[in-house]
Amino acid sequence: MISIQQLSQEVAIGTDTLRIWERRYGFPVPQRDSRGHRRYSDQQVEELRIVKMLQSLGYRPNKIFALDAAGRKTLLDKELDQNQPENTALLQLAKQLSPHEIDRDLRGRLEKLGPTNFVFQVAVPLIKTLDRGWSDGTISIAREHLVSDRLEQLLKEQLADPEPSATTPQLLFLTLNGEWHKIGLLLAAVLFRSAGLGCLLIHEELPLSEVPQLALDLDVAAVALSFSSHYPTRQAKKDLALLRNKLDPKIRLIAGGQAVQDGVALQNLIICSELEQIPAISSKLLSELRAQTG
Repeated sequence: MISIQQLSQEVAIGTDTLRIWERRYGFPVPQRDSRGHRRYSDQQVEELRIVKMLQSLGYRPNKIFALDAAGRKTLLDKELDQNQPENTALLQLAKQLSPHEIDRDLRGRLEKLGPTNFVFQVAVPLIKTLDRGWSDGTISIAREHLVSDRLEQLLKEQLADPEPSATTPQLLFLTLNGEWHKIGLLLAAVLFRSAGLGCLLIHEELPLSEVPQLALDLDVAAVALSFSSHYPTRQAKKDLALLRNKLDPKIRLIAGGQAVQDGVALQNLIICSELEQIPAISSKLLSELRAQTG
């Protein structure tokens, strides 16, 4: 049996979210120790992994928890079979290759494909392969972290190579406090960089109150944020409205992720619901910024 803090670390879902789900949907249901503290079983860990995977596929909590545990597992298996056909080479990379071999394999693919195609043909399928293996128990958490870290390190290198010129518009990429999931933001930054924009990535979470001044200090053209399915939708919309109000009006705001896909209508806000939209968004943004500096 593990504590709620340990459960949160195991499944990468915040403790506040776990408590909300317990009150609202009756899951997960903890046992209580002699001191009244929540304790969770291994079975609940596995069931929450399935919930997390369904969220990453776009399902909202109310739809997920309307199903029982067997129904959730059946739905996940169906989605994975339809949307995530296994890539044998990537599966081998995820499960068997050493760190050195992982680096060599990924760098070779990047050199062959270029950054944009690498994101869509390698990085995204690899992340899905890791998610599927983590969900069904065939890839350990430690192994998932190892492969993810090698991929993220390679992607980060693309943001500084080559260094953009002083006249290239700069975008600031960040996540707010409470957002643990950053790989989507990193993928987006690589795509924007590949399209000709400068990208400054802050990997650690930031308090919203410090973002407006940082954007001014760095003289960026836009601030880009990611809100995953684990970030409360209402909070994401509230944060965007507050940030838009505090940001300099000339600085654009870009938001992506499951938590904002329902739509947010704000001035100078660009919603990016899919990575595939980034080339078109980049082209339009570059044209507008160049017209302004004319």
